[in-house]
Amino acid sequence: EISCSLVGSEMCIRDSPMQIQLLDCAAAQQIYETRMVQDFPAAELKPFSAVREMMQAGIYEPLVLCDAAGALQAYAWQVLLPGRRSALLDYFAVRSDLRGGGIGTQALHALARHYADRLDDLILECEHPDEAPDRAVARRRIAFYLRAGACATRIESRVFGVRYNILTLPCGGHAQDAVIGQELKELYRMMVPEPYYRGNVIFFGA
Repeated sequence: EISCSLVGSEMCIRDSPMQIQLLDCAAAQQIYETRMVQDFPAAELKPFSAVREMMQAGIYEPLVLCDAAGALQAYAWQVLLPGRRSALLDYFAVRSDLRGGGIGTQALHALARHYADRLDDLILECEHPDEAPDRAVARRRIAFYLRAGACATRIESRVFGVRYNILTLPCGGHAQDAVIGQELKELYRMMVPEPYYRGNVIFFGA
C-alpha cells in the first residue's frame, strides 16, 4: 500500500485534510501496476515507459493525495510544459472504496490550490456523452467536474478516434478558450509525436 510517508519526493504539501506528494519513477510505477490497471481501461493507459520518459524530460508530474495519516485517497497525474499556464490532467482517480463520499471534489480543490502559483488552469478531457460506450456514466463524469468548480469550454477533440469534451479547472486564474486550445495542442504535440499526431489528434472550436 502506497502512503505519503513511503513514496519518494522532494515536495510534500500538507493541505488539510489532504497531503499532496510528487512521486518518483519507482513509486509511480507501483501506482501504475497496482491501481491504474484496475482504475482505467487498457486502451486508455499509455505504457509506463512513456510516463517515465516524460518524467525524465521534466514535463510530467504524478501526484498522490493522502489523508492526515498518510493513507492514499486519490491520485492525479499531469502533463506540464515549461512556461505554459495550462496543464493536462492526464489521469485522475479516487481510491475505489472511497468513491461517492466527496473525496474527489476535495482532491480537485486541493489540486487547484497546489497549482495556483504555477497554472491558470488544469485541462480536463471528458469522453463526449454522444459517443461514449455508456452515456450516463459520461454525463455523470462531466457533471461531477462541473460541481467541483470546473468550467465548460467550446473546445472538443478527437484523439485516436475517441471524442472528448474539454473542461478547465481554474487554479491561479482562468484562460480564454483560444489560449486553452493552443496550449492543449502544444501538450499533445509533446505527447504524440509525428507521424502519429497528424490525423489522429484533432481539435474543434480551439
